This record gives sequence, structure tokens and C-alpha cells, in this order.
Amino acid sequence: MNENKQIKPIQSAAILAIFLGAMAFTVVTPAMATLAQHFEGKDVSWISTLPTLFVVIATMISGTIMGKRVKYRTLAIVSSVLSLLGGCAPAFFDSYTGTLICRAIMGFGLGLMAPLGNALIIGLYEGKKQASMLGYGTLFMNAGGIIMQMLGGSLAELGWNKTFYGHAFLVIGLVMSFFLPEPDNVSYQKDTGSDGTKAKVSGSVWVIALVVFIFGMLNYPIMMNLSVLFEARSAGGAAAAGTSLSLYTVAGCAAGLLFGKIFQMAKRWCLSLGYVLSALGALFVYVGQSAAVMTIGLILIGFGFSVIMPACLSWIGISTAPETIALATSIVMAATNLGSFASSLWLQILKMVTGENLYSAIVAEIIVLFVTAVIFAVYNPFNAVKKDTGTATGAV
Repeated sequence: MNENKQIKPIQSAAILAIFLGAMAFTVVTPAMATLAQHFEGKDVSWISTLPTLFVVIATMISGTIMGKRVKYRTLAIVSSVLSLLGGCAPAFFDSYTGTLICRAIMGFGLGLMAPLGNALIIGLYEGKKQASMLGYGTLFMNAGGIIMQMLGGSLAELGWNKTFYGHAFLVIGLVMSFFLPEPDNVSYQKDTGSDGTKAKVSGSVWVIALVVFIFGMLNYPIMMNLSVLFEARSAGGAAAAGTSLSLYTVAGCAAGLLFGKIFQMAKRWCLSLGYVLSALGALFVYVGQSAAVMTIGLILIGFGFSVIMPACLSWIGISTAPETIALATSIVMAATNLGSFASSLWLQILKMVTGENLYSAIVAEIIVLFVTAVIFAVYNPFNAVKKDTGTATGAV
């Protein structure tokens, strides 16, 4: 499976370019107040959240067709076109319903694209190079998110509809899609293993999916309600909260850049480290009464999550058969977005049980993340996979 030496620099760059548009749905986040004023009486939160539902649907479809019925390169081009057109289209007309339809199309395009980058990295690289590329993917994803949120916020000042021009940034991914490498190993193009039997996704993949689902469901409420928390503690308004969220993303970029080294040094402790940092970050957010302390908490969460996610993807690489990597990656990426979508239901449950869902959501996150860190300190998934399957890897 090792094809490290066959990948040209332009092809590696094309793989990383896929990650730049992964957070395109956040372009409208800084413009929600502007959109609310324009679409008065409408629930504009759907403009922000609806794409995530279609990301989940399309991600699962992508996993069943990529590298089997449709080439990776072809799927990347199609998904880029859908995301670009669906993202920019609302700038050209004034319709709440039409905007939602376009956002759904954009989300579907992003979903088709979501598993591509990680699936290619896991399929084409091994060992330290794989860990480094997974980290760089996280770096590019966060960097793209920062750029597009800045574009969205700046363009919103020129007009509500101008916000959607921020999606034009996706043209980079479209152009680079033409340079994507296509795995040569036939096992990536078929559903059957080397013995001719139909390959099945490892049970570990569903465990990984559950892990990232729970993290997304618990963590998204902090991101969504941060401005409310800042105002409640007189720590600043939306601007201060926005700065903290930006630093959360910057911390994710730093973790992505350093992940190769972190994974090499921490090895089996990598997941525990990520969860401890995230839990400590949530604790800082909970106890902090100033913008500075809460921002430190956001930085820790951002760094921790950007260690957890590529570590989970490395876990996929050694826990399931090569011919199921595309589907396995899709399942995990879908679970990540589904967790964010399910956070609204989670908040409703907390409201019913505790009477409030601002502070109780943070407490629940702290407890669950610390418990998960302990579980991974006791249980080493990388070592267990190697013992159970006999699969060797240079990544751990």
C-alpha cells in the first residue's frame, strides 16, 4: 500500500486543497445578524445549520461510490462545482426559500467532498508521512475556515447578499481537483478483498464514529452559545466571542501542523492527550469569568480536537481492510457532522432535565471528555488493532 514515493508535490497539494473548503458552510456565521435583519420574521438559523444535515447524507453516499463507481478525481470535481454554485447562488436573488435550497445543494457538495482528502491520505501514505499529512489536512481545514469566515464577515458589511460571494474561495479546490492522484491499487476500486470475498467495515470504525459523534454533540453547544456566555459574564459581546472562536481555529491549525510530531512522540497516549486538553479547555470556559480565561479554554479545546480527529483517522487506517477505507472514512466524517446537528436535541434534553442548557452543557462535556481520556489511557486502540488483525503500521 505504500505509494509515498509515487506522489508528486502537485498531487499532495491537490489533496490538501480539498480540506480548504471543508468549513465553507461557516461563511455565513459572522453575518447571521445581517441575515436576520434582512429576512425579518424568518428563522435564519436554518441558513447556518441546514447544510450540515445534507453534508451527513452526501458523505455516506460518497463513501459507497468513491473509488468504486466514480473516480476520486471525478467526484472531487463534481462536489466542488456543486459547493461553489450552491454557495454563491444566493448572492444573485432575494428569496429565503431559495437561499435554503442553495444551502442544501452546497451542503450536499461539501458532503461528497468531505471524506475524499482523508481517504486518499490513508490509502496513499503510511507511517510518519501519513500522520503528517493527516495533520496538515486539519491545518488546511482550519485555515480555510478562518479565511472564509473573514471573507463572509467583511462582505456582509457591503450587503447581506454579498456574504455569499465568500464561497468563491472554493474555486481553488475546483482547480486543484484536476491534479488529484488516483490510487493504483485495485483493492481501492473494488468491494472485495484479495481472497475474493466481500470486504466488511471493521467494528472499530463504528466505535470511532461513536467517539467523534459524542465529541461533536457535546462541543458544538460551546461554540454556538459562546457569545451568550460572554454577555452573561460581562466579558464582552459578539466581537470578543468571535475573536475567541478565531483563536480556537488558530489553535487547530497549530495542532494540525504539529500532529506528525505529536503522534510520533505520544503514540498510544495521543487520544488521551487530546481529550485531556479538550476537557481542561471546557473547564477553563466553565470557571472563567473573563474573556482571557475563556479564550484560553477555547484554545485548549481547539488544539485538543485537532489532535483527536487525525488520531482517529489513523486508527481507521490500521483497523479496517484497505478496500473499505473510503466507506469507513465517510462513516466517521458523517458522524462528526451528525454530532453537531444533534447538539440542538442535546440542548433541549438538558433544558428539560436541568432547567437550563448553558452551563449544564459545559459540565456534561467536562465530565464525558475526562472519562474518555481515562478510557483511552487504559485501552490502547492502536495496539489492540495490531494484535487482533495482525496489521503492522509504522504510524505507532
